Amino acid sequence: MNAAPVTTIDDTTDLLEKAADADAQERTVLEDQLVHRYLGLATHLAGRYVGRGADREDLVQVASFALVKAIRGFHHDRGEFVPFATVTILGEIKKYFRDYCWGVRPPRRVQQLQADMAAATERRMHSYAHTPDDADLAAELGTEVADIREAQAARSCFSPSSLDQPIRIGGRPLGEGLPVEESAYDFIEEWVSVAPLCQRLTDAERELLYLRFVEDKSQQEIAAIIGVSQMQVSRRLSKLLESLRSEVLESSAA
Repeated sequence: MNAAPVTTIDDTTDLLEKAADADAQERTVLEDQLVHRYLGLATHLAGRYVGRGADREDLVQVASFALVKAIRGFHHDRGEFVPFATVTILGEIKKYFRDYCWGVRPPRRVQQLQADMAAATERRMHSYAHTPDDADLAAELGTEVADIREAQAARSCFSPSSLDQPIRIGGRPLGEGLPVEESAYDFIEEWVSVAPLCQRLTDAERELLYLRFVEDKSQQEIAAIIGVSQMQVSRRLSKLLESLRSEVLESSAA
């Protein structure tokens, strides 16, 4: 003789209604029961967002607080508790990413487009059983393909790549492949050497250097400002720079 199947009665709604009407002490006990019952749901939902720039422990904590928020905010006219709690938890996790997890914060429109893309991707996967490409997402959301690619590129803002990360397995670090303008350091060193010498220049000579190397104006523009020809500007600059270069070399040799 086969044993009768065990029937599980979900008393979640009853517990929620009792908690809403109970005093503080009893409400705490009932809420603790509900939290322990659905903590697995919160942990599962948090796990879906691991690897996107936030620690697992932080995500679980956010999801757990959201579960408590769902328990305290639920009313029987909102339908079943589990769908309500799921929406509440996912909303709080997304809000946490939006507010705290950007390494570099992109514009709000890009953040919103990323959320819309995630929802559109899920819808199309359910409908067509394959991952949509950029053109599919653009058509779904009524936007340009360039906007979709911009939002995809901004995903690294959650967790920027480390410069120590190898380009490939066994390869050199990413940072070693970035171009470096070594001449910029040389320029700083030279400028520090020249700056004291500029104090001995006339006002006209200092203005000439300022217009050329600070304002970054062309010789033709400088000529129009100081009222001479472009050729005269060229000769004055050449003579002035040669004089400064000679003084720097003499001071270095001393």
